[in-house]
Amino acid sequence: MEITRIEKVNKSKLNIYIDGEYAFFLYQKDINQYHLKEGMELNPELYEEIREEIVLYRAKQKALSLLKFMDRTKQQLKRQLKEAGYSEDIVESAIAYIDSFGYLSDERYASVYIRERKHRKSKLALKVELSQKGVPNEIIEQVFEREYQEEAEDDPEMIAIKKSIAKKKLNLGSLSWEEKQKIIASLYRKGFELDKINKVLASMEEPYL
Repeated sequence: MEITRIEKVNKSKLNIYIDGEYAFFLYQKDINQYHLKEGMELNPELYEEIREEIVLYRAKQKALSLLKFMDRTKQQLKRQLKEAGYSEDIVESAIAYIDSFGYLSDERYASVYIRERKHRKSKLALKVELSQKGVPNEIIEQVFEREYQEEAEDDPEMIAIKKSIAKKKLNLGSLSWEEKQKIIASLYRKGFELDKINKVLASMEEPYL
């Protein structure tokens, strides 16, 4: 294995290319410690030492640091590690390490996400958001069934609709039919079902559809 290129990223960070392909990034102190330079041949033992004890170690610490402040899905964590400059194989190894301790759970992430927002947003909006964050559809469906079943007698979506209308601080009785239709259309675009919108409106005023 030959170090074919050492590319300076900033004052202390450098990208290392081995046999013409990006391998990992190191800091200047690492370069100095191992006396690395372009054209140098890396024996397998030295390569593994750098990969395991420096690069992978830092990737694990980076992942733990990201999770320290808030839960993330596996996809989110993978993306952030890649954006930090870690290669695919390092990212996968770091994720496997973190996952082995139970720090990563898309199901737990989805449960918390839904629980904190189900009284403010529609099911459709929450499903789209979770999907965009990389939560598998089967997990989304399982969590939705559990989270909404727990409150079957007090539909979270109905509460969310009421809160959305209340936030506007409108006197429904004084609004014209057209103005009320705009409210309905706005709620519908947010993913709420028309029958639920009308039920809520009916409890606050006469139904409008």
